[in-house]
Amino acid sequence: MKTLTILAIVLTIGIKTYAQDEHSSQFYAIPSKTNPAFTGFFNNDYFIAASYRTQWNTVTVPYQTVGASLEMSLLKNKHPNSFIGVGLEIMHDQAGTTNFQTNQISLNLSYLQVLDVNRSHIIGVGFQNGMMMKSFDFSKATFGNQFNGFDGFNQGMSPNENGLNTKQIDYNIGIGGVYSYAPAAHKNLYAGFSAFNITRPNISFYDGTEIRQNVRYVATLGGEVGIKGSWSMLPSILFQSQGNNREIVVGSFVKYSLIRNRKERLAFNVGAWYRVKDAIIPAIKLEYKNINVTANFDINVSKLTKVSKAIGSAEISISYSGNLFKEHVKPNKPVHCPSFIF
Repeated sequence: MKTLTILAIVLTIGIKTYAQDEHSSQFYAIPSKTNPAFTGFFNNDYFIAASYRTQWNTVTVPYQTVGASLEMSLLKNKHPNSFIGVGLEIMHDQAGTTNFQTNQISLNLSYLQVLDVNRSHIIGVGFQNGMMMKSFDFSKATFGNQFNGFDGFNQGMSPNENGLNTKQIDYNIGIGGVYSYAPAAHKNLYAGFSAFNITRPNISFYDGTEIRQNVRYVATLGGEVGIKGSWSMLPSILFQSQGNNREIVVGSFVKYSLIRNRKERLAFNVGAWYRVKDAIIPAIKLEYKNINVTANFDINVSKLTKVSKAIGSAEISISYSGNLFKEHVKPNKPVHCPSFIF
């Protein structure tokens, strides 16, 4: 009975993963992944980032996700009150014993506008166009009619799965909007809302069968508030909804800045988030000049604890931002972007 229970839980994990989009605890590390309106929303000219995530190592074959992003912030040197962001994102995800793979490449485009003479209020809109390819290894799959009723599956038996394909390619669209209020450095507030899978691609691998991917809605809220001297807090909240699935993540970094000059920046962050009914997520972050390095570990606290042994996932990301263009216009008052962005 215990073996069957564990098997059922693992299968449930697999089903949920296939039906949902890529998942990340560090939703703040590469903000354009949760909202394309954040593309290009940083002080420098370009932004490069990469991330790696592994999950459920103690439950089944680990789920692994690798991603990278390259973004440019254009025109703001000639037109300081208007930004155009362009970004390219790639993602590879592999899950389960059948090597279920999702590979995605997306092109993001955003427009951000300063609203006031003090340059404190900014609104923006973004669009994402993506191609997604999914595949799995049929030779490693098992089906109900291959179960021999005693000690396992006999893969030598025909599964009789006619019309089953092992690959599919889909086109996808996402949109997003953002508002930012930043009256001074290290004092800001942002709010964003986005929607992905607007085209609702057919995710069925069977010919003549239609299963449409649900639209994923994402809302984020966060900012930075000073505590005392060089100390500040960076709270953030993520809410996601996709079909019958809901996710709420809330938490904060506590930041100590040794050097606050933008060119010589040096700061250390420690914090924790809580994914409701699922995990506690302690995290650390190091900021040095134009480099950010963030690491976290998910401590599972859900009903899966018996099989996960409280080990959820581990994730690490690194990003770098720099300049390519000479400044043509130097505004009297700079724009202060949200604190998680350079």
